[in-house]
Amino acid sequence: MLRRFPARPARLPLMFGAYLVLISAAEGVTALVDPLIGVGFHALLLIGLLVHGAFGRTTVERQLALGLSLAPLIRLLSLMVPLITFPQQLWYPLVSGPLLWAAWLVARHAGLAPRALGLRAGRWRLQLLVMAGGLGLGASEYAILHAVPRISLADPWAVGELAVSLLLFTGVSEELIFRGVIQAVAGPALGRGSLLYVALLFGVLHTGYHSLLDVVFVTGVGLLFSYIVRWGGSLLGVALAHGLANVTLFLIMPYLAGAPPALGALAMGGMGAGTLAGLVGIGLLWRARVHPAAAGEAPPEPVLPADLSPPPPAPAPLRRLRAPVEPAGGRGPQVPGAGAWDTWRAATLAGLLAAGEAPPRSRDN
Repeated sequence: MLRRFPARPARLPLMFGAYLVLISAAEGVTALVDPLIGVGFHALLLIGLLVHGAFGRTTVERQLALGLSLAPLIRLLSLMVPLITFPQQLWYPLVSGPLLWAAWLVARHAGLAPRALGLRAGRWRLQLLVMAGGLGLGASEYAILHAVPRISLADPWAVGELAVSLLLFTGVSEELIFRGVIQAVAGPALGRGSLLYVALLFGVLHTGYHSLLDVVFVTGVGLLFSYIVRWGGSLLGVALAHGLANVTLFLIMPYLAGAPPALGALAMGGMGAGTLAGLVGIGLLWRARVHPAAAGEAPPEPVLPADLSPPPPAPAPLRRLRAPVEPAGGRGPQVPGAGAWDTWRAATLAGLLAAGEAPPRSRDN
């Protein structure tokens, strides 16, 4: 079942497409020219989006402008917080904390319920299968970036802390921002193109890795995640898959690079099995979404912001009551179309009212 969106102004895709181009340019300046100039570029974009979110013409464009303001805020926080003075385990909580608070404010302003954000378990067994696919995604991105962790992989406590930090504060927080808040407010404004729009935005924000191939790869993964959330109505699977992919990219694969060949082959076999499980989960979610009867349950209904919800049905018109008719002949009032009992009751009531209004007679008369 395809999700239907209300009519929207034709200018919105062009307007927010221009915002996407400006964000891409700001990311390019930050990564390739000068981070300080990039900070100023992102700060101007943030101010412009906040002003647009306050004074836009329609509700849907104001909501999307506020949601889109989270993108330059991500880059500003990652550049302005002195992360290098903290261990890598604390980098992601320090940046994600203010971002999650800002995302909550946007969701509250837009009137987004938890269900609209994907904050539900959904078909949780299939969501766990999707999570396993994060192993293959992380291994694939490692082949592109060859990431090197900033901690000693021989320290189990540091590795465990970084793994939890990556799982919660990159996977869960980023998916809540992109596939939760931004995707929810982009749908009413951009329609079916909203999924591609969010995926492009997600990919552009990975320009800092200085790899065009990685930007293309992450954009494709973001588009796949957007469809998974659309089909399943839940962030659970993609959030865990995203976190597991980052754990694989920054911890598992660098460790396996220096491990004995036998252990590496065994681990790669496990990653292949996880990737296959993820593909099975994605296929079953797609099948359950397209053919809900085959899954034994109805597909989730689309949830729109409060001001876009359909109006309540109009009340049924009241039947006009017709007054009793006094026929000729003095037999009392009769109601058209009524039976004998209704006619007798109307006549009795009329008689009692007449008796109550008549002046009392004296006994002498």
